[in-house]
Amino acid sequence: MSGKPWKVTYFNGRGRAESIRIVLTEAGMSFEDVRINKEEWDAMRESTPTHTLPIVETDDGVVLSQSSAILRFLGRKFNMYSEDLMEQYRIDLVMNIIDDLVDKKLISALFEKDLVVKTEKIKKVEAEDLPGYMKLLSRELKAGGSGFFVGAKLTIADVKVFTVLENMTSAFPETMEKWDDIREFKERIAARPKIATWIKERPKTWF
Repeated sequence: MSGKPWKVTYFNGRGRAESIRIVLTEAGMSFEDVRINKEEWDAMRESTPTHTLPIVETDDGVVLSQSSAILRFLGRKFNMYSEDLMEQYRIDLVMNIIDDLVDKKLISALFEKDLVVKTEKIKKVEAEDLPGYMKLLSRELKAGGSGFFVGAKLTIADVKVFTVLENMTSAFPETMEKWDDIREFKERIAARPKIATWIKERPKTWF
């Protein structure tokens, strides 16, 4: 190890990088939070491992790419994954549920540029799609049995769910009010000292 800080590079938003930032924060790792604009991204895209953001540079200079792969790497490194095969499956299951929700439903609605169409998309997602996803998350949280989704400690699954719930709180307040267990889970994670400090001090962005 060189002792230099890790570096997380992404756009000026929470998005796909926030789980990574929070895992590093919870692990007590110092990192450089690099936020770039479109022009900077266009200039550096071809030099990145998979031409995507976020990327993470470790303290020994290795550059990691693809947010889910990065998150699993960090989970293993900082003891937020599991050595148990079934628990690994359940962590991956919860993360895949979240990926489905974000990629198939939330992105299209929340990033729609036409405000009229955006309003209709959000209403449709909240009425037709979110109840099923929230039921799945509630089931998995209950199966965790200890206030976490898997096992008795914070894992990358908890962090990933939390970061998506942050966006859902403002976009879908009625849904969040209906699911007490999910809302209370979000509040518990937000209250963890290191995470609470990060939330207070990070740049304020809409996503």
